[in-house]
Amino acid sequence: MAAGHGLVGFIALAAYGFFSEADSHHFAKDLVGAWRLVATEQRLTDGTRRPSPLYGKDGAGYLIYSASGRMCAVLGDPTRAKWKSEDSPSADELQVMFDHFVAYCGRYEVNETERYVIHEVEMDMVPNNVGSRLKRFFSLKGDTLILKTAEAGPDIVEYTLTWKRITR
Repeated sequence: MAAGHGLVGFIALAAYGFFSEADSHHFAKDLVGAWRLVATEQRLTDGTRRPSPLYGKDGAGYLIYSASGRMCAVLGDPTRAKWKSEDSPSADELQVMFDHFVAYCGRYEVNETERYVIHEVEMDMVPNNVGSRLKRFFSLKGDTLILKTAEAGPDIVEYTLTWKRITR
């Protein structure tokens, strides 16, 4: 803190989030728990913004981090049509599932200094993704967790997922 700010300056800086979370507490401990997806946003190269096309404007999902270093993520578009037969979905019905649903789990590690978490994929609905290391930059304020993907994709400048802690 710069000289001359005093207690008032400290309070003002803290209130506006100028101190890193690593300075005030340990993110890894605060990450533990269950989170519900509340929003996705992709900022495109042309400056426009949109919700993730994978999950739609009302995307749903859960993200769970355990104290033992395990995580699980499930995200999908809740408006997907129901299958005509649960036991034998058509090829088109299965394609919609793959186009609008993501599920994976594995280990996670937190780098508080550089403010990111790595999801080490051990199981995924797409077998080719097993062994992937997914980097997510984080911000945590109260019961809101914001994750930004390190790899956004073609025409996507930034991809943000906003989560709320599930308390009950």
